Amino acid sequence: MGVQSLANAIQQAVDDRIKREARALRGTVRNGAFHCGNKSFPLKQAVDCNTSNGRRVWAQLSPNGDAVVVGA
Repeated sequence: MGVQSLANAIQQAVDDRIKREARALRGTVRNGAFHCGNKSFPLKQAVDCNTSNGRRVWAQLSPNGDAVVVGA
């Protein structure tokens, strides 16, 4: 039972990380940052698109906490 509990905990940790990092989020650019819900992240660009203030963009969160714009 102990090994199965450890396996379940590891699987849950992997699933949680995938949920956090593997989905693009829709948000707004404000003052050089990506805002989504109550959170804001430093903004980086992976594609050439308009990221002026007020623009709605899609961004992928990187492991180091940056929001990488992947589309508008």
